[in-house]
Amino acid sequence: MILTDYYLMKEIKVLKSHRLDCVASTGGYLPFETIAQRARDKRFFLYYNGVPDTFSVNAQRKADQAITNGDNISSVFTPDLENPLFGYGDTKGTNDALLFLFTPDYKQLEIFVARGYKNNVKGLFNLFLDGELLDEIEQIRKQVECKE
Repeated sequence: MILTDYYLMKEIKVLKSHRLDCVASTGGYLPFETIAQRARDKRFFLYYNGVPDTFSVNAQRKADQAITNGDNISSVFTPDLENPLFGYGDTKGTNDALLFLFTPDYKQLEIFVARGYKNNVKGLFNLFLDGELLDEIEQIRKQVECKE
């Protein structure tokens, strides 16, 4: 399997910044679990917003959006104009690729982690768009631990 971890993020309360909280996950991805341990309620959450000024000029020019939690988690790239709810990125400081699937209202985000696939993220994204990862997606969704 290519996809190793899964996080389901939902908007729980409406804030100025677009905050999404983890409501279900496979729970084993150390970079996200470390962020959760630092949170007051021990829950992983992130903000989905524009690219911050603290990002490199190159990242600001290329990325469409970003997910952050005080620090950068990942840039978000949505290169397919016909499918703007599909995106990709990578976890800062790792070799791991991230695939993103948003709902049309952007109040829910599914994050699929592919450990070690950072250098193949564009090819992985194409598989994602073409539906070639659907079996893996369904398998990993079945492994989640609900946090709601």
